[in-house]
Amino acid sequence: MSEAHAAAFDADKEHTLSGRVREHRWLFVDGASAFGGHEVMLLRWLEELAAQGLVSPTLLARAGSQLAREGQRYAAVLELPKRGGGWLQRLVTSCRDALGMVRAALAVKPELCIVAEGSLLTQPMFAPLGRLLGLRVIVYVPLVQSSTSMGFGRGRQRDAIVRGFYANVPHGWITITQEQARDFRHWAQVRRPIYTLPNTVSNAIENRRMHANDATANASDTRLRVLVLGRIEAHQKGLDALIDFALAHPQLGSRMQLRFVGDGPYAAHIRSQLASDALLASWVVLAPWSTPIDAFGAHDVLLMSSRYEGVPLVMLEAMALGVPVVAPDLEGTRAFLRGSELFPRGDIAAAFRCLERLADPELRRLVAQRNRATFESSASNAAFTSAVKALTEQLLQPGLAASRARSA
Repeated sequence: MSEAHAAAFDADKEHTLSGRVREHRWLFVDGASAFGGHEVMLLRWLEELAAQGLVSPTLLARAGSQLAREGQRYAAVLELPKRGGGWLQRLVTSCRDALGMVRAALAVKPELCIVAEGSLLTQPMFAPLGRLLGLRVIVYVPLVQSSTSMGFGRGRQRDAIVRGFYANVPHGWITITQEQARDFRHWAQVRRPIYTLPNTVSNAIENRRMHANDATANASDTRLRVLVLGRIEAHQKGLDALIDFALAHPQLGSRMQLRFVGDGPYAAHIRSQLASDALLASWVVLAPWSTPIDAFGAHDVLLMSSRYEGVPLVMLEAMALGVPVVAPDLEGTRAFLRGSELFPRGDIAAAFRCLERLADPELRRLVAQRNRATFESSASNAAFTSAVKALTEQLLQPGLAASRARSA
């Protein structure tokens, strides 16, 4: 911890951002260098805690990361060192991470330490270290499926570590839906409380309702405009299977246009396929990232082909904006979408059958209307605010919370 960071923490630790004294100190730990949906939701949680004023949060985040920069708006921020490239540098970084967490724990003296990791075992050091330091530790994670089911390398070994050790290291867990919590408890043999905190979207998206005349359209092209939005990645997002299907079914181009909007490691492969196949390029487009409001406004349907997800923010954004969603049938999607918009994971042919049904504008309108109602009840900002209040109450009363969580 630098002298500047220590001074900033000392100035903040007795007061809220508005000057009121806070009694409860929580330390949030996220060592990720990248900034994904989980970090977006962690920031949203910190923002809500700052607004509610019951907890004084401190964030321990990677130096130079977007999370560390943006977290300063809602919490005192302490920094972990930047990651090195080679294995020796990573080993040194891990040792320095451990030292950084020890220093943060001694400075903050938190009554609760919340470790945020994108999926199980992506940051496996912090929870056990927190326990060794005598802290009450909760792990906040959106992907609690088994590594085997997600196709991770050494999946069986990872799952054995979770079942045999990691699942019961923290005092409790936080995931996104009750269905995920039940599945996690079953396969990982979790004996600790599992709480839930739903995902939500930004106020700007929630307050911006799409209408039929919002979408920019080419009057001469009446094809269904299908959007794939977000990180252009093969394995998790299933874009390899999606492109292979599109290559094998050029006839679909007479009825729909498939547009990828975003960037990522698989973009170069898609670009190469488009350059070498004129039929594919006649109905498949790769476009750079644009804001969700702009992207959704130019399309009729959102298509997701992921092999695994938590509760995808892009799905919630589409629901909030009134754009129908076709997605794989996963724990994090079936809680929000109807069966007619879900398809078996990996069955891209079934996904396109769902899209064909949504070529009917009236059906799209009804689906969008239903999705918006589901969003408002389960994932709106009001629902998130209520969920944070309820979770804060649970975590501030660990004995009562444990009995409630076990009975859920």
